[in-house]
Amino acid sequence: MIAFLIFAGGAVALAWAAYAAWARRIETEIREGAALEFERLTKVEPALVAGVDAEVFAAVYRRVHFPRFPKYALGAASAFVAALPVILALTASVVIAGQAAGVLPETDEIARFVPEGTTAATPDGMCDTECQLVVAANFAGFYFFFGVLAAWLAIVAVAMYRFHARRPGDLREELIRARP
Repeated sequence: MIAFLIFAGGAVALAWAAYAAWARRIETEIREGAALEFERLTKVEPALVAGVDAEVFAAVYRRVHFPRFPKYALGAASAFVAALPVILALTASVVIAGQAAGVLPETDEIARFVPEGTTAATPDGMCDTECQLVVAANFAGFYFFFGVLAAWLAIVAVAMYRFHARRPGDLREELIRARP
């Protein structure tokens, strides 16, 4: 598990580094576009940019035109990797508490439902008592799978909620809001 977290954390860190390099290039292009657009709007629609200087216009132009999705996607991926150990620990605690409370079946109770003739990775191809317990213990993977899936969906839902809640308007609306 630790090796997976190191690998996943490294992959996310590399993705953040690639994002930072990409964002710097986009920032340069947006600054150039903002200067040209400010110059155009001062000639064509001076009433729209009245009271807004070039620096404020550049900030508004960046807020409107900078792509936001990659940052939110990387944030969700980072949250997923960081939350994975916590999710697995919580799921294990819930499974243990559920078994202790009698809400979830114990491994030996599940093993009774695994037929003895089940083909398994044993030399004779038959599932003995120990094999039945192993198969039954693996049923807990069901809880872990859906626990991780539910947590991942919650992380994505929060990221997308924030993505849409913070969406800027078009340039005209944002310029009107930015006026003193």
